[in-house]
Amino acid sequence: MKSGFSYSLITIALLQADMANAQQAATDDIEQITVTASRTAKANTDLALSVGSVSEEVIRNDNAQHVSESLETISGVLLNQLSGGQGHNAAIRMPINYGGYTLYLQDNVPLQSAAFYNHNALWWASTNSSTSRLEVIKGAGTSLYGSGAVAATVNVLSTPVNTSSNELATTFGENGYQKFNGALVHKMSDKNGVRISAAHLDNDGWRTHSSVKKSEFNVLHELTIDDKQSLKTSLIASTLDQQMLDALTSDEFTADPTQSGLSQNVLDIDPRRDTNYVRLSSEYQYEGQGFYASVIPYLRYRSNDYIATWQPNMPNVESSVRSIGLLALSNFEHSSDFETTVGIDIERSEGEAYSYQPTTITTSGRSRRTFPKGHIFYNDTTRYTGISPYVQHIGQLSDQLSYAVGLRYDHNEYDFDNHLPTYDDDGFNNRSIPSRSDTFEHFSPKASLNYKLQDHASVYVRYASAIRLPTASEMYHLKTKETSSQLDSLSEETSDTYEIGYKTNLDKLSVEVAYYVMDVKDAIVTAYDDLGASYRTNAGEVKHQGFEFGANYTFSPNWSLALAYSQSNHEFGHYIQDQNRQDRDEKNLTGNSLQMAPEYVANLRVNHNSSLLEGLQITAELKSIGDYWMDAENSEKYNGYTIANLKVNYQLSQALKLHMRLANVTDKKYALQAEKRYGRERIQPGAPRTAYVGLNYTF
Repeated sequence: MKSGFSYSLITIALLQADMANAQQAATDDIEQITVTASRTAKANTDLALSVGSVSEEVIRNDNAQHVSESLETISGVLLNQLSGGQGHNAAIRMPINYGGYTLYLQDNVPLQSAAFYNHNALWWASTNSSTSRLEVIKGAGTSLYGSGAVAATVNVLSTPVNTSSNELATTFGENGYQKFNGALVHKMSDKNGVRISAAHLDNDGWRTHSSVKKSEFNVLHELTIDDKQSLKTSLIASTLDQQMLDALTSDEFTADPTQSGLSQNVLDIDPRRDTNYVRLSSEYQYEGQGFYASVIPYLRYRSNDYIATWQPNMPNVESSVRSIGLLALSNFEHSSDFETTVGIDIERSEGEAYSYQPTTITTSGRSRRTFPKGHIFYNDTTRYTGISPYVQHIGQLSDQLSYAVGLRYDHNEYDFDNHLPTYDDDGFNNRSIPSRSDTFEHFSPKASLNYKLQDHASVYVRYASAIRLPTASEMYHLKTKETSSQLDSLSEETSDTYEIGYKTNLDKLSVEVAYYVMDVKDAIVTAYDDLGASYRTNAGEVKHQGFEFGANYTFSPNWSLALAYSQSNHEFGHYIQDQNRQDRDEKNLTGNSLQMAPEYVANLRVNHNSSLLEGLQITAELKSIGDYWMDAENSEKYNGYTIANLKVNYQLSQALKLHMRLANVTDKKYALQAEKRYGRERIQPGAPRTAYVGLNYTF
């Protein structure tokens, strides 16, 4: 048993032992409020689902280099900040993965289209300039959320226009790290105000060829029309310019974890990623006697251009997506005991995808080929239409027992327009298919029971179905003639989540415990045809199950502790690897553990508010990841890691605050992520000890 795992269990035992004392000592209940589940503020003990949140105080005290540092204070949440830049993947009730199992929102509006999913969606959230709260629904979302809300829904909530306080802040760190951010708030009246915020981050990176520049801009206007109506309009925009690098082999990691993993020939090209993002949305709210309505129209644009350094020929990829959408719901209270929500989500997106060979490259090895400059791999437009009506009903069976039932219908259409001639093989195993249309339809039922033990505590059971759509790239960027037969059989992934949980919020102690089982059917996996070319198909069944424990305990006015812990098991219910491939033997992986699925994830924080030096706050943090298999064959394990971080905030005056951070205090050499693909190790090294310091000025 790993030491980090042991320490986590010991801490859980101590907290549980103190719970009885905390309950006796409590005089006031502490309500924890969430808005993600229903777009209205509700106490978490009234919701039969697992919702974690990060407060504005924690976010400000973290002054994080990446928003993942704050999100990981929620039990069961792991986000890897890839290559030290702004990219990320996630492991929330899932192994570490790049798939579309997590829905990312800002202010309840999706950051991207499900048809053009990118695992780096938090690139586009304004987390450096305007974040007041983070919320995560773990497991399948409520009826309000469709494709992607399988393992989690992550919502970034912008700072509201609630005061006339302005702010300027700066942070400096090693490896050329600089961040500048600020906000101006103007209250025209008690009912009318605007908040303008911006941020710029510039980081040379601790690895070779890992510099990143990100700028973001956020405007929020809030208008109270009358005592029943309000209007909130938001504009968020960002640009990202990031150098690209690659994972390392074991030998490269041992020799020098700071190297890029790219050859000198590739470095001479200076591969980069550029992405731009704009989203305009406006929410109209009406709240009357027993009736609530919310209507959110939005416009969204994003581009994403890069050189695919993980492919031997390093093609250029250029893409853009334009979206227009509407989120509308109405909530009716039939009496004090019953309420019904009906709504509809509508989105129309158009995605342009273009990939070509920027320079002539001859690859090495058995598959030696010459890729001529100017060769086009794909050039197409995909139009996506999603229409999703839903209904959700909540009722009281008694003073303590409530139920919720819901149903969502997702109708999704793809209209693919290929700008290239149709051919079986371009000489590099790429197939160009005729223009076509595809439709996916799915009903997702939800049901739950919530029992209030007391005003501050509840237990619940829950069932929820969810879907994950195949992306346009998975469907239409194919290989060889045989893959065309797979188009009509490729369908959405479906999942069923079963969950039981307990929550309590006391004066000094809050606890949330959940146990879940999630079955994923028709998992979209990579398969191979008779010629050895890859394609995407539904061929897997996967079972995920785990236990989550989150607790915040205030020992005294000066000391508090926060623990986020989860333990999980992820295995193949059915999966045949390399099925029908001529140059490799089939492998039946049924019953194997999924790769990159940590045995446990733990985050422990001890917070101290000094009584000797007023205004001084110190946080000591331990982050621990358990071992996991590096490959689906379960041939080699990675032992995980445990690192320590230190954060200090000192309020110099009412207006000025000094903050300092020391990441990886012991300068531990570790792999943030380790995997094997067909025998080749791919290691993402973790950052060494790094110091940051900065100032916040409010006026």
